[in-house]
Amino acid sequence: MSDDFVLPRISAFKRDKLGSIESRRIRRAGRVPAVVYGHEQEPAHVSVEDLDLRNLIKNRERVFEIDVDGQVEETMLRDLQWDTFGTQVLHVDLIRINASERVTVEVTVRLRGTSPGVVSGGILDQPLHALELDCLAHSIPDDIPVRINALEIGDAIHVSEIEVPRGSKLHNAGEQVVVQVLAPTGDDEEPAEEETPEAAAE
Repeated sequence: MSDDFVLPRISAFKRDKLGSIESRRIRRAGRVPAVVYGHEQEPAHVSVEDLDLRNLIKNRERVFEIDVDGQVEETMLRDLQWDTFGTQVLHVDLIRINASERVTVEVTVRLRGTSPGVVSGGILDQPLHALELDCLAHSIPDDIPVRINALEIGDAIHVSEIEVPRGSKLHNAGEQVVVQVLAPTGDDEEPAEEETPEAAAE
């Protein structure tokens, strides 16, 4: 990792007590319960400021440092647990890493452009909305752009055709379809008129 690369850093606080009652108390105080694990070390139960966590999420930061009483660790956001309405983070899982090591993460596929096949009546079908990317921890992209400007009806883009950042690679099978344009199903066609008894007699 280059010397000028700086990870975001937030403060974390040790949790001496566990359980749902303690977790609710932490949330009322404006913090989020968290657990840090990995690198063959014992899991550490901590809490982080809700505002700090929201800023990281807003800026799409997956890799960052946490400072627990002066002890700094590099971590990666592994999982977020939201409430039923998707407005409050209830719990966060962090995994210890070295920001220069390689990790495998799911990265969202973002379609770019307009498919001429869809414009002419085709149906856009996207079997894969995320791809498994192997890359350096500090180089995780926000998304993987896939341009569909050339997709006509019957065309498809496979994993093997996806471009990823230099030094990265995809773990998905190359023959998997990421996005395709299917022919219209014909459901929109007008149904044939039912034959009347009079017409049948004729």
